[in-house]
Amino acid sequence: MIRKLAPHLLKILPDQLGYRLVLSLSGATQAVPLSEPERQAMASAKPLRYGGQNTAWDWGAGPLVILVHGWGGRAAQMAPLAASLATRGYRCVAPDVAGHGDAKKPYTRWSYFLRDIEALTRSLGSEVFAFVGHSAGGLTMMAVRRKGRIASRRYVCICAPSYPFPPVDRIRQLLDPSDGVMERYKAYLGREFDVPWQALEAGDSFAAAGGDLSRERRFLDRGSRQPEHDAGRRRDAVTGPRSCPPRRRCAHVGFGQSGLSSAASQRSAC
Repeated sequence: MIRKLAPHLLKILPDQLGYRLVLSLSGATQAVPLSEPERQAMASAKPLRYGGQNTAWDWGAGPLVILVHGWGGRAAQMAPLAASLATRGYRCVAPDVAGHGDAKKPYTRWSYFLRDIEALTRSLGSEVFAFVGHSAGGLTMMAVRRKGRIASRRYVCICAPSYPFPPVDRIRQLLDPSDGVMERYKAYLGREFDVPWQALEAGDSFAAAGGDLSRERRFLDRGSRQPEHDAGRRRDAVTGPRSCPPRRRCAHVGFGQSGLSSAASQRSAC
């Protein structure tokens, strides 16, 4: 009900109250149902606790790979890829970031991603071979790397924005708040990443990634009308020398923006 009323409320509320309304709506999450491939892959995982009450899922043995889902996702979306990598001799761990999965409190923040990625890495106590992040998971893992709180031989980003423009664009599109509300929201995003909004927008999270950033692949549905964005160009401009090889765009059917349904499908699509 509040979502439907929000555009009307934002026209009459003072900017500070409007900002609080936008904040409460933007952080709300919903449990994503599992697909059959995800269910099968999760059946072979072992649960583990990290950061207090948070849950992650563990497959295989060998060099450690940490896989981070996107905003509104869950560890199960990374499970088919994790299970596939485990058969190739890797230990794969995928967390449910706070507010995701089957969380009792379906609300999250960007700072939860940064906090949980760091907490999980510390709790595992092993050298990390690679981080793999989808969308917001990719952006936030690069931000934690930028702060020097995690280290790895490789960082793999799947459909990761260079800064959190998707929620900004979506809020503008769906709620049409005032400029004052949007400026407050951008300042909030900067605080979540602990940098000024201007630096965040400029791609600070990817700064000096260089050769540590592996090839990025964009998975888009055939027929998708999602517009191009300049985020990739911004990211390429700040990663520094020995940046990642050229991005590769892979066409496929049925993935959408959260469709990591099977590693086998990804290999055949590309």
